[in-house]
Amino acid sequence: MRIKFLSAIASILFVSIAITACLDSNNTYEYSSDATIHAFGIDTIHGKYYKFTIDQLTRTIYNVDSLPVGSDTIIDRILIDTLSVTGIVTSGENDTIFQIRDSVDLRQPLKLKVHATDGITTREYTIKVNVHKQDPDSLVWVNMEQPLPNTPIEQQKSVILNGNQLLVFTSYDDVYQATTDISPFQWQHQTVTGLPTDIKLSSITNFQEKLYIVTESGKTFSSSNGLTWQEVSTLGMQTVTLVTSFPDKLIGIQNVNGENYFCTSSDGLVWTYKEENEYKVSPNFPINDIYSTVFTTKNGVEKAVVVGNTTNEGTATVPWFSMDGASWTSLDTPDTYCPKMENPCIMYYGEAFYIMGGEFNAIYKSLAGIAWYETKTKFLLPKAMKENNAYSMAIDKNNYIWIIIGQQNSVWRGRLNRLGFKNQ
Repeated sequence: MRIKFLSAIASILFVSIAITACLDSNNTYEYSSDATIHAFGIDTIHGKYYKFTIDQLTRTIYNVDSLPVGSDTIIDRILIDTLSVTGIVTSGENDTIFQIRDSVDLRQPLKLKVHATDGITTREYTIKVNVHKQDPDSLVWVNMEQPLPNTPIEQQKSVILNGNQLLVFTSYDDVYQATTDISPFQWQHQTVTGLPTDIKLSSITNFQEKLYIVTESGKTFSSSNGLTWQEVSTLGMQTVTLVTSFPDKLIGIQNVNGENYFCTSSDGLVWTYKEENEYKVSPNFPINDIYSTVFTTKNGVEKAVVVGNTTNEGTATVPWFSMDGASWTSLDTPDTYCPKMENPCIMYYGEAFYIMGGEFNAIYKSLAGIAWYETKTKFLLPKAMKENNAYSMAIDKNNYIWIIIGQQNSVWRGRLNRLGFKNQ
């Protein structure tokens, strides 16, 4: 049963007077002005405790890690199992004594008032319990309904420049451009200048917000905007293709005396390589239609993983990885592998690896890039994508996955829900 606040104060004063009367009248006693909540917590949600932060400046108590979807049906009647204060806590318009043993409804913000033992100082706190409104582990797709303004396209390469500029190249002189974070989403058809007709469209690579591409004849070109290109002098070295880029180096393949070697460049101009077996390109390494993903390991080391089309007639799509771009190692596994698919792409996304492509009938996931399994729930592809493999993919700064399917001339945007949640 709850007691009115005034009655509680009267009781405290009565006890204080009684104690004072029994003590030496020459002594002076001061009561604390501390009206602070020092710790707060609620009962477990699905067996897990969620930490609450107390902002003493705004006097707001909240959980940074939001509760799972559907927790509203739990916090409508839940116990506050931790409430550390000095003084008395009340709630409601009538300042009713707050009993920690009573269940409360936390679906809406709850206000608590702390009264210091001096009978004067008070502080009011607001408790806000954050609950996810979306399943954080679900991949949600949207058909942008803004196809490229041309007929279905067979050859294409998508790339993100400056974080939000989506460029879709369809030939040596054609590109479609859109800004990914401006609504409404709209394409602009742009003319490309400075590129020869024999470019390897799939070799376009972004390095330090500058685009690079190679030609069938081994030349290299660069551009800062994707529209105007200039040839880059490689000091006579013949570039076979570009593989990927680390934050501090561009990775390619050079042909030297009829042999292919991995090479690196810190500026896109001067390339280095070693004519040693360790740096020679394996016949099984993909050199066509390469997709790469670069991420930082928990040890702070940059790591690149690539897939692509190969002439190998095996049954698996085999990723390759490197930590320096000069030497590469196969992640081939005999059992839990990703099945072979045409035009595969790979991404390190939401702390896991994903491979898709081919007929777009499945996505394969791996935590370390070795053991792969097909995703069955949540992280899936739209059924409308199936049986289409003339596509290109890119990921923008807001973690949106962009897939442009040339055969049906459609544009899809997807994102894992939790990668769109704002930090509290």
